[in-house]
Amino acid sequence: MATHNIFTKLANRMVGAMMVHTQLTELFNFIDLKSDAKRQKKQLHEETDGLLKLEKYASQHHHILITSNNPPQVDILNLGMLKQQNDELSPDNKIYLIQYAMKEWIEWEKESKIMYEDAYRNLVDMSEIATADFVLQYVRDVDKELRDAELLYRVRDAIDWDLATIYDKQARLSK
Repeated sequence: MATHNIFTKLANRMVGAMMVHTQLTELFNFIDLKSDAKRQKKQLHEETDGLLKLEKYASQHHHILITSNNPPQVDILNLGMLKQQNDELSPDNKIYLIQYAMKEWIEWEKESKIMYEDAYRNLVDMSEIATADFVLQYVRDVDKELRDAELLYRVRDAIDWDLATIYDKQARLSK
C-alpha cells in the first residue's frame, strides 16, 4: 500500500471520528450529561488537531497533499430518533441511550485502533520507519481513549447504571 493511500485512509478515519465525537457531544448535552459532553468535545478537538498534524506531516515529509476524499458517513446514534424533549425521556430510555452511546463509542475506538495498527505495520513493512513512528502516536492515543472509555463503562455498569449516581458524578466533575 502506498504511503499516500495510508495517509488518506487515516485522514478519512479521523474525519469519521470527528463526526462520532460531535454526535456524542450532542447526545450527552441533550440528556444533561455535561461532563461527558465536555469529554467528547475535548476528543473532537484532539481528533481535529490530529488530522491537521497528519496533513502537515504528509506535506512536509512526503510532499503529498492528503484530503479525506471519502470519509465515512457516520450516524452512530441515529440522532434523528430523538424527537422527544429531554424531560419526556423516561429514566430507562436515558439509561439505554447512555449505554448504547458508550458501546458505539467503544466499538468505534476498537476499530480505529485496529486500523491505526495496520497502518503502522504497513509503514514498517515499507521501511518507512520515521513515518511509522509518527503513526504510532495515533495508536497510543486511541489506545488510551479506548481504555478510558472501557473503564467508564465498567464503572457505570458496576453501579447498575444508576442515573442518580451518574448525574451526581457529572455535577461534581463540572465544578
